[in-house]
Amino acid sequence: MRENTGQNTRDRRIVVFGVAIFICVFLGPFGTGDDLNLWDRVAFWTVAISTVGIFMEICILATLESKWLVKLPSLIIIAIGSAIAGFPGASVVITLNKIFRPEHLEDSQFPELWLKVTIMGVLIAGLELLISARNQTAQEEATNREPKDGADKPAILKTPRLLQRLPARLREGQVISMSMQDHYVEVTTTKGSEMILMRLSDAMDLLDGIEGAQTHRSHWAASAHADTLSRAGRRHELKLKDGRSVPVSSSYRDAVERMLNEKGQA
Repeated sequence: MRENTGQNTRDRRIVVFGVAIFICVFLGPFGTGDDLNLWDRVAFWTVAISTVGIFMEICILATLESKWLVKLPSLIIIAIGSAIAGFPGASVVITLNKIFRPEHLEDSQFPELWLKVTIMGVLIAGLELLISARNQTAQEEATNREPKDGADKPAILKTPRLLQRLPARLREGQVISMSMQDHYVEVTTTKGSEMILMRLSDAMDLLDGIEGAQTHRSHWAASAHADTLSRAGRRHELKLKDGRSVPVSSSYRDAVERMLNEKGQA
């Protein structure tokens, strides 16, 4: 199950990057349509988007996980991450210009290139965000169309909002843990796992009373499925009842110990 959700995420990224490269090659933005032939544009934009994409991925992920930016809308956080990644990204573009069209550098200034790279990063990441949001909306609409009789309504009202975001096959399960992977939260339940495009803090807000504790800036574990806290070298880990372990950072260790104490397992 985890392999399938990860594959879906990778497939979505491949589609987004493929569309971005196709558009840039055939529209030739930023003067590349005038300065380069078709195959030079293919090489230029494939290298540019792929390389800059790595910087964007690292910086956007870091900003999405930042505790200082947690209250900002996701699109604003993506823009901040893209602006940070724009600095090394602009350096990549300058290098490519030196190779493919050195004469263009006379009219190009670093601030201008930084702004262009930042805008490209926001557009590409925003496209991925839009695709994932539409997929989630479609799942929620399908859920609303499912027939419900009067006897089922009280149970539906008690269902945590996070479970309502999951596919139907997982909604009857119990949440075991949540872990950030790139821009997604991997929600693991007793019925399987699924990737959801959101921040960990937002996912925790949707738990609606499911008891647990954040163990790390990128991990959360349910109290009912927490087993023991152990030390592996210089690191601490929380073993879960399904056999997996999640890391426990020093900032969250006290909260994990309190959770286990309340269960009488510390």
